[in-house]
Amino acid sequence: MNVRITAAILAVTAGLLLSGCSSDDGKDGDDVATLASVIPPQPAASSAAAPQERPLIRTDTSSAEEDRLYALWDACLVENGAGREQKRKLAADSANGGPVADKVDPAFEARYKEAEKKCQNKEPESVWERAKRLDPKYADKLRDWVTCIRAEGIDAWESDGFLAFESLPPDNQMKKVDACQDKAFGKG
Repeated sequence: MNVRITAAILAVTAGLLLSGCSSDDGKDGDDVATLASVIPPQPAASSAAAPQERPLIRTDTSSAEEDRLYALWDACLVENGAGREQKRKLAADSANGGPVADKVDPAFEARYKEAEKKCQNKEPESVWERAKRLDPKYADKLRDWVTCIRAEGIDAWESDGFLAFESLPPDNQMKKVDACQDKAFGKG
């Protein structure tokens, strides 16, 4: 049942119980308690309300669609002062003899973190990432995923709540990894 409807019903019920069924103001007659107005409670403006739905990248999502979803997220980050491409360039500069990674511009890092918060609902996520974020049975499903992958002859294991490989399998085996993901987590 809708939270607002439930709250309104509770408010009316409480009002009737507290006001009584008749008044004792000395008048004769059949006075009935009425509720002049009911103001439904306003939803709290907290970030802990409901988990935000983010764009979902399924195993059957095309590369073009995945690129489009990431481009929308990056556009939001840029609009809010810090794009992913800017962050990648800073990381590449540090790896190529530029500023040391731990000396990355703190102002940019702060802008990036703020932009990430503002654009959180646009960041794409895979089916397993959504399960990790929302599904209390994620650990069991991850074990099922690893078991399926190993049954396909691919060396994989669980590491700190993530799927791990020594090195990424070739494309023909990644299709098997995707099929196992669909078995363990569904298609989303």
